Amino acid sequence: MSEDIYDVDTASAPRGDGIRDLTLTDRWNTPLGKPNGGYILAPMLRGLGEEMGADDPLVAAVTYLASPEPGSAELRTSTLRLGRRVQTGEASLHENDRHIAQLVASFGPRTGGRTLELATPPSLPPPDACADPRDHGMPEGGIFDQIDYRLASRPGWADGNPNGDPSVELWQRLAGGRTIDFPALAILVDSYAPPVMEIGEMQSMTVQLTVHLHRTPAPGWIATRLTTRHLVNGFHEEDCELWDEAGNLVAQSRQLAILL
Repeated sequence: MSEDIYDVDTASAPRGDGIRDLTLTDRWNTPLGKPNGGYILAPMLRGLGEEMGADDPLVAAVTYLASPEPGSAELRTSTLRLGRRVQTGEASLHENDRHIAQLVASFGPRTGGRTLELATPPSLPPPDACADPRDHGMPEGGIFDQIDYRLASRPGWADGNPNGDPSVELWQRLAGGRTIDFPALAILVDSYAPPVMEIGEMQSMTVQLTVHLHRTPAPGWIATRLTTRHLVNGFHEEDCELWDEAGNLVAQSRQLAILL
């Protein structure tokens, strides 16, 4: 992937009065033919931060209200509070008269403060020892052309034999190894197949997504852990952890999704 694609596809231009113009492209479409939810979040988060003149993002919570389409869109932003340690704003994404998504995000400096890690990254073979799913029948086009994946083992659902455990660990990165910033982490928490596919549920759509952004990652691949443990009345959670190759937790998320 050209370095320019990510920059262009997550950019927005200020119009004035807190409004920004952007274009959603089909380069990040899912197999359902719609722009990926993490991709929708990335330009919203970037645009809100730029409009506020804020520090790096700390947390972003987005609710998806309508199915997006590739094309022109409008981001309407407002500042809720500019604190010394935390700045908070909100943004709504609109396509014509359709309200697509609503975001509340907080930003802040990353200086000082205690750090304690009580979890460990996924235990994966090195990326070059893992399989590229493109060599094993993964569809082409859309988001699959923008993200590189490496899997330690072939998922059961890919052979029509879901293994019954809705969890997966894998390596990811922006295609070609492009530098990963905070909005890109917001894409990567939602860029792989949902783990509920291992219980035979082949289609799921995000309703709400909350992302905690801890650090910019060291260069290289991102170790990813995805799990689902609760499916209730057709809705399920999906938890994600992203770890860099240096063993640092860089982001985590939880989403509520609905089976289709």
